[in-house]
Amino acid sequence: MATDLELALFAEELLEVRRLPEAGRWQLERDESVPLGLFAVMHPLSKPSDLYRARLRWTDFFGPPSLKFINMTTGVENDPTAWPLCFGFRPTSLDACLPWTAEGHAHHLEWKNSSAQSFPVVDAPMQYALLRVQSSLDNTYQGRGQR
Repeated sequence: MATDLELALFAEELLEVRRLPEAGRWQLERDESVPLGLFAVMHPLSKPSDLYRARLRWTDFFGPPSLKFINMTTGVENDPTAWPLCFGFRPTSLDACLPWTAEGHAHHLEWKNSSAQSFPVVDAPMQYALLRVQSSLDNTYQGRGQR
């Protein structure tokens, strides 16, 4: 359950994130089904027509978020073709095995105590996560996942 502080910080940061220069490329909306959830439609710089709907959810706003990519037409979260092929993104497993995601930490319990892989203390968790997704799309994008 999100604390009042987390809810207030989430709402405040969403306003700040919308003012980022990168946000001009994003469509952001709250995920109303959870207290600390966000949808972001994003695209790789190299292929603006390839749109992806990322869903970020935090159970602890100061920890790693869950990252899923959602089919933009059907809204399902179990479609490998909704996922971009980027470093650490695993469309066939429907997860992102990266140190900044909840799924990565669930898969690699040893990361919690690793100085190199533990989730960092960040002042702006939403900005941190969104910029990580965008960086992946801009720097390691290889196309769309397959069924």
